[in-house]
Amino acid sequence: MVSSIILDSKFWEDCFTTVMLVGPLIKLLRLVDADEKPSLGIVYAGMQRAKINIKTMFRNRKSAYTPYTSILKMRWDKHLKRDLHAAAYFLNPDFFYSEGFVEKANTLRSLLDLFDIETLCDDSVAAMQEIQLYRDRKGSFGRESTLKAIKRLEPGEWWRLHGGSAPNLKKMAIRLLHQTSSSSDCERNWSLFEQIHSKRRNRLEHQRLSDIVYVTYNLRLQSRMHCKKKNYDPIDIQSIDTVDFWVMPDKEDPEFTNGDIEGIENLIYTDNAMSSYPTGY
Repeated sequence: MVSSIILDSKFWEDCFTTVMLVGPLIKLLRLVDADEKPSLGIVYAGMQRAKINIKTMFRNRKSAYTPYTSILKMRWDKHLKRDLHAAAYFLNPDFFYSEGFVEKANTLRSLLDLFDIETLCDDSVAAMQEIQLYRDRKGSFGRESTLKAIKRLEPGEWWRLHGGSAPNLKKMAIRLLHQTSSSSDCERNWSLFEQIHSKRRNRLEHQRLSDIVYVTYNLRLQSRMHCKKKNYDPIDIQSIDTVDFWVMPDKEDPEFTNGDIEGIENLIYTDNAMSSYPTGY
């Protein structure tokens, strides 16, 4: 039975098709789950590119790719499609000012829907008027240095420096484009919380435990940034090696031992020690 499957050419053709289908999605997932840079601004474009890659694989034959893209579309529409993704795509200057950008009605509608959320936009009418400045490259968007900076700055930082002519749109863009799309950091933080909140420490007052988690996690984050992996452009999905997804990293993220945590406790809670985290944490 096994030998017949292995020798069946149709089986290997199906395996090849599966790998080719999953490849673009793995690349997108890697970008979304990355720690290095905020990813909300690339999710929408990444999904569109993944679908284009799948269609290209089937040489744009609709009858061949539709069974797969329809599944992808159904899952996207049901579980992942959000106004935040489309609006962040619209406000990402690297996409918006690219030659291939097409302003679709649904992306603009998603942005307008977010204008109605008061915590995101103080003046929705003014923000709508500012879209025209952004679209036509007027005001602060029209400088030559502004356009050159698109490829060299993070989208959120680009808006902070060059969005002066559109303060309402700028506020929303900065908030959206500095967001991640994964809960991995939260999961790691809770894992660390559980590590410290062992039986030996289950009587720590809540404030003290929060202090230790805050300091330990940020030390780990700082250590990871010092020895982080190769840099890559988060916009260029092709820059991510699909095979690399399955390769174990040479170095795991640094783990902190009980001794490390005890040392942090002693450092924080000596006499006259100051609070270890910003007010309001």
